[in-house]
Order: sequence, then C-alpha cells, then structure tokens
Amino acid sequence: MRFPARAMLKTPFGTWQPEWSETEHEVFRDFGFAAFTAQMLESALITMLLAAEHAGKVAFNKKKDIESELFLSQKTLGALICELKKSGLDEDNAVMLKDALEARNFLMHHFFTWHPEDFATPEGRGRMLVELQQLRFRIGRVQKAFSQIREQYIERIFGVTREQLRELHNQFLRDQYRPE
Repeated sequence: MRFPARAMLKTPFGTWQPEWSETEHEVFRDFGFAAFTAQMLESALITMLLAAEHAGKVAFNKKKDIESELFLSQKTLGALICELKKSGLDEDNAVMLKDALEARNFLMHHFFTWHPEDFATPEGRGRMLVELQQLRFRIGRVQKAFSQIREQYIERIFGVTREQLRELHNQFLRDQYRPE
C-alpha cells in the first residue's frame, strides 16, 4: 500500500531533517563514515581470502554449491579474521585486526546506546564526534594497512599491479556509467 508523501509519519530516519541541529547531522555523518570504513576493511579481508584460496593457501569449510565470495560475504568481521588466522596471519597484523574489531563492534552495537544523554546537548554531541573520530581512526588505520596488503597479495598471486587494477576499475566504471 502506498501513502502520499504528506501522509507519511515523520521518523528520525530521513536523510535530512531541517529541525535537527548541525551537530546532530554531524554525528550521523561521522557514524556513517566510520561504518563505511569498517565495511571497506571487511572487503579488503574478503579479497585477500579469495586470493589466498586461489593460491591454495586456504580452503573454506563451505557447501559445494556456495561460491566462496558468497560464503565469505556472510561472515562477520571476527569470522573473517579467524579465516585469515588459518591462512597464516602474523601476530602483529592479528593485534591490529583485533583492535579494529573491538572498535567496529563498539561502534555498531553500543555507540548510540551508550550516549543517549550526550546526544541531547551540543556539548555531548561534541564528545560523541571526538569518539567517532577515534573509532574511525582505529578502524581506518587497519583498513588502510590491509588495503595495501591486499594489493600486494593480488600482485603476488595474480601478477596484477596496482596501476593495472586502477585501470581495470576505471574501465569498469566507464562501461557501467556510459551514457546511453
């Protein structure tokens, strides 16, 4: 059943609420940026695991009818880290990933429930923004490191350089977004 836009109930889930303050919008923006960074970390780990599988360094316990990418995309960040450990992840990288996992889990499962009073005031939202920047940094430094490691894996296993990947990506975008 469709309702006319003017009949819809107002919810806090719209993309822009003019009655919200700038800092309220900033909190949601920074939360989204931190969540995006966590997803990019997961993507880097999935690509690394797919490359490791291709190279024969890891095998996944999956049903034969499920493709590896689908199997891995259903895993949590913690489960992806466990799969990487099976493929020989060194201790330094494991420690970095553990920190990113803790930051990501707090962000996704506790951030807003731990800050209801802070969200109610501009000063509190300022504290929330600082904490979001810290969480994004903790996740982002690991995401950046593993994106670089991913590129090294791809080059070593498939012989495709960073520049070649960039050109393949650009060609994909040109093909996908070519005006009809």
